[in-house]
Amino acid sequence: MKRISEDRANMVFILCWSAYAGAYLCRTNLSIVIPYLIQNLGWDKASIGLMGSLFFWTYAFGQLINGYIGDRVNFRIFIFLSLFFSSLINIILGFVINKFLFTVLWGINGYLLSMLWGPIIRILGIWFPKEKHTQIGVGISTSMFMGYIIYWGPLGRFIRSTNWKLAFFIPGILVLLFSLCWLMFLPKGREESQKTDITPAKLSIKDLLSPGIILVAIACLFQGVMKESIGLWTPTIIKETFGGGIPAFTLLIPLISLLGLFSAGWINYRNKNRDELSVAILYSINLIICIILAVFLNLNVFLTIILLGISSALLYGANTLLLANIPLRFSRYNSASTVAGFLDFSSYIGSASASIITGIVSSRFSWKIIMLLWGLLSLGGILSVYLSQRRMDNGKTR
Repeated sequence: MKRISEDRANMVFILCWSAYAGAYLCRTNLSIVIPYLIQNLGWDKASIGLMGSLFFWTYAFGQLINGYIGDRVNFRIFIFLSLFFSSLINIILGFVINKFLFTVLWGINGYLLSMLWGPIIRILGIWFPKEKHTQIGVGISTSMFMGYIIYWGPLGRFIRSTNWKLAFFIPGILVLLFSLCWLMFLPKGREESQKTDITPAKLSIKDLLSPGIILVAIACLFQGVMKESIGLWTPTIIKETFGGGIPAFTLLIPLISLLGLFSAGWINYRNKNRDELSVAILYSINLIICIILAVFLNLNVFLTIILLGISSALLYGANTLLLANIPLRFSRYNSASTVAGFLDFSSYIGSASASIITGIVSSRFSWKIIMLLWGLLSLGGILSVYLSQRRMDNGKTR
């Protein structure tokens, strides 16, 4: 019986991982078709920027709304609806040439995909015990790299060499088929059998705005600003600091970032799954990296890229602990989806602010000032999770 239960739990994880990987297939595809939208359809960069921004904001606020809803509905149907309609929109986008309609549909796609993360965390919290939360949190977070790996790899090259519309047709069809698999193969019954182990009452809005959760949300916001700034501005930093083109080994940054997820899991394991302490350690190392960057930014392009990659890895590691592991703890309050949605919302607000903050500061000062700003945000993150950890040590779980 135990072996059967483990097999069912593993099936749940595979399906959840695949669902979130599918979400990234249906959102990262825009990046590879941008040149074709400009060249073939004559769309301007400002319009395409508006599409990306609209997706960002509908996704962020969708996390806040759907995280709360995700604890109160049938998650099997909720996630199916998200995948099914997002896949349909992607297929439809392959036929759309009207700029306004394309933008509206892409914004709706952002909202639909925001229906996934909170309920997925809720499911994992039901099926896996506390001692496996770090392993599960790191594992599910690797799914977010799938879209980038696929579109940077052979599929991306195939799409670019044939027809840009395949960037919408292929993920749309694949995710549409998977949504039916999700509906048919997600194991049933575990949520009912564990009801006696979970507090029936869910977090209220007042609980969600308690100091303990707000402090973690602040750390998420700071993480969002730094992580998005590195992802968005690294090519510009390299070009303006060293001149010339962008070195090919800049692609090391995403690979190093993936390693950061596993490093965070190891650090958290060594810290006996004290998530806030592990995040504080990651932020502390990032603070040191930011100071080194501020001092030696102009020294060597390879050194700069490696340091930016390490910083990105540390922030992706913190991202996993903040947005997966900490919400998993609230499974016992039957509120994992609510907390996951709120913290992911906070992170995306930080990400949405990153381009504005970095653009304004870098235009008035040097990039070294940006590195120091990242250092200050790291310091703020350390303070936030430290205060949150103290509340935990004093027995205040909320």
